[in-house]
Amino acid sequence: MVTLEETLKQTCDWAIDRMHHFCGDSTKETFLDGIEDAYCIHEEFSEWLNPNGPEQEIISLEYIGDDE
Repeated sequence: MVTLEETLKQTCDWAIDRMHHFCGDSTKETFLDGIEDAYCIHEEFSEWLNPNGPEQEIISLEYIGDDE
């Protein structure tokens, strides 16, 4: 089973990879759209991406359902 810490790390890595993708893999015509998309991802995950910011409290609910 994947731990909460592993899930948070994967999500943070995904956000960084997507920002790099949008900033790097663009043509002259799509560059500004890529920068805008990367900025939106940055704003959504800014609390997670700032190592000097205040520590975040994360609450996770355990899955309730059949163990099948």
